[in-house]
Amino acid sequence: MNSEPTWKLQKDDSTVDEFIDIRRKVGNQVIREYLLDAVVKNTEIIRIPGKLRGPKNEFKDFAKFLILQISIDGAPARFLAESGVYENIRIVAVGSNNLAERNSEDLINIFTEALENPEQYNTTLVLSDDSTVR
Repeated sequence: MNSEPTWKLQKDDSTVDEFIDIRRKVGNQVIREYLLDAVVKNTEIIRIPGKLRGPKNEFKDFAKFLILQISIDGAPARFLAESGVYENIRIVAVGSNNLAERNSEDLINIFTEALENPEQYNTTLVLSDDSTVR
C-alpha cells in the first residue's frame, strides 16, 4: 500500500485486508445514516467474521463499522466507514492508493453517490456477522 497509517481487517481465514486511513483528509465530515436504507433494500449484503485494528494497532469493534464495496468506471473500490456516529456514518479509510490520493470532496461525493445510486456503482455492503448497523 503506502506509508500512510492503515486499518487492518483480519478475517477468519487469516487473510488481512488493509485500508488507508483518511480521517485527517476528510475530517469529521459525516454522511446521514438513512442513506444506507436504499443499499440495504436493493443490494447484496455480505456478512463476515473478522477483527478490526485501527491505525495504531488498537482493537476496534468491527460490528460498528461497514465496508462499502463499489465499482468506479469498472474498477473495484472500497471504503471503511464507522456507523452509529450520532445516526451518521463517518468515512475512516479507503482500500486503495488511487482513492486515498483523491481530495476529500471527491471521496465524500463518491461515497454518498454510491449510497444514493447503488445500482450505478454496483454497491455491495460488507458487515460483520454481529453488526450493529441497522
